[in-house]
Amino acid sequence: MPYDPFFDQHPDPPVPAAQPKSAPDAVWEAVRQDYIAGMSAPEASHRHGVGLSTLRARAAREGWRRADQPWTPPGQRDPWDEGAELEERIGGDLDRVELRELTYIASRRMMRAVMRGHAAEALRWRRVRIAMEAEEAELAQWTEADEARSWNLQNEAASDRPDHSGDRDDQDDQDGISEPD
Repeated sequence: MPYDPFFDQHPDPPVPAAQPKSAPDAVWEAVRQDYIAGMSAPEASHRHGVGLSTLRARAAREGWRRADQPWTPPGQRDPWDEGAELEERIGGDLDRVELRELTYIASRRMMRAVMRGHAAEALRWRRVRIAMEAEEAELAQWTEADEARSWNLQNEAASDRPDHSGDRDDQDDQDGISEPD
């Protein structure tokens, strides 16, 4: 290609970057309602398909303030969380909780985290579920071993007892009373 001094002095003008399309107003209204209702910004952005930084910028610009909303205690679960039902049923008495119920709750929370796209949270709940399953298996082994020991002790105690059934017949014979044939 021959040397062209005009090309070196006049490079191509920069191509303007394509402006991303903004979500429709109806979507932003749904995002705003979820965000103000207490949904986290990452969760709301993922749920409605808007950018996280865009959501935060719009919330600041338009004054979406959670402080104007009623206070909810920290750690409050979703109303559909299975743990809420279990906690209400046991009334704070942890002795009424069975490990299989905790395993089920951990499994459901893991699935919910996967559905929300929260991989790290899903992995945490998976580890909890695996730990609960291992605990359940260990408890089953202990229970089985205890039942076997109890059965063995009962059988040993029964075999160590003197058999007095023959003594009774001998005594009846000594009294002159015999049983009819």
